[in-house]
Amino acid sequence: MAGHRLSYRFARMPAWLFIRAVVARDARFLGVTLLSCAVAAIVAAFQWSVYTSFVRTGSVAPQWIGGDVWVSARSVECFDFPDLIAEDYGSLAARYLPGVTFRRVAFGFATWRSPTGQQGNVALIGIDGLALPDNGFLVDASDLERLDLGDEAAGGGAGLATIAGQTMVHAGTIDALPTFLGAPYVVANFDRARELLRMDPASAAFLVGDAGGAPLALEGARAGLAERFPDIAVHSASEFASQSSSYWQNKTGAGLAILLAAILAGLLMAILLINGVLRFIQRYHQDMVSLLGHGASQGDIAIIVGGIASLIAGATATLALLATPLIVWAVQPILPWTAFHLIDALVPVIGMLAALGLAILASRRAIAAYGPEAVFRT
Repeated sequence: MAGHRLSYRFARMPAWLFIRAVVARDARFLGVTLLSCAVAAIVAAFQWSVYTSFVRTGSVAPQWIGGDVWVSARSVECFDFPDLIAEDYGSLAARYLPGVTFRRVAFGFATWRSPTGQQGNVALIGIDGLALPDNGFLVDASDLERLDLGDEAAGGGAGLATIAGQTMVHAGTIDALPTFLGAPYVVANFDRARELLRMDPASAAFLVGDAGGAPLALEGARAGLAERFPDIAVHSASEFASQSSSYWQNKTGAGLAILLAAILAGLLMAILLINGVLRFIQRYHQDMVSLLGHGASQGDIAIIVGGIASLIAGATATLALLATPLIVWAVQPILPWTAFHLIDALVPVIGMLAALGLAILASRRAIAAYGPEAVFRT
């Protein structure tokens, strides 16, 4: 058995020596193929990263607020477009969800005047239980310059701004609420936010329940509340976050456009890889026939072709994984809600493996022509 393995190893050595010779002596050909595949792969990986960032950002507010149960008006599809409900629904829902305590959440759009007088609009979030002064507010770090608070943050001082006609104090910065909404998120205490938004007294946009680790009878609560109060809906936190993200994908079409761009770039990468492998076979046709004449087999030819394809695919994937985080970092000033996470690389890597499989599959017909009879035909 050991002798058989040794002879098999030496029988395959010419294939690997041929691959090494191609890399050493024909780097230009491989470089052109690799560059074209790498550009397509980087575009695909970047677009996929933008798409996953879009999906995450569509639900960034409910994910940051947290909780275990969300109560909203039944007509609400997304966090950013709520309908008001009575805050008393919290105590009613608590009857069906023992052990759950509810926080009130306010949300709406308000006018904004920066410390230097620049005007705009902000998306104001009010939450119970924040450790903020009554007139304090928080903003995301990505929106400091946009809200004209950059100089204040850098100097460590508190900036005075006007929200809905009232003077408020920049009390801190967070790094969890980037948005593509068009209006930056600003966070304040619930009572002050409700006052600024001129909401009806005793009303809220959402009620967020915290179970504190206690088991939730969510389905029973849904059934009971739906029967008595058909105008409200009860969601788990993950369901509501997913619903908000899906709203932005389905209603705007932006997510689908980004995803389509990623898919098309991935298909282009696969086509370029297949074309590169077939061009390699054509370019080295005579050399492979010569190998057959010196005792190589069809299996050796398959190893050569598969090795070159794997080399191109591996180098392409490496370049894409190295370049994509850098590109995402570079575009953050104009797309602050984009971010690269290691798990985002999983789909591009799977796509590259699929492209490699297609390239090897497409080369099978060409490899089949390298039988023993190919030497005699030559």
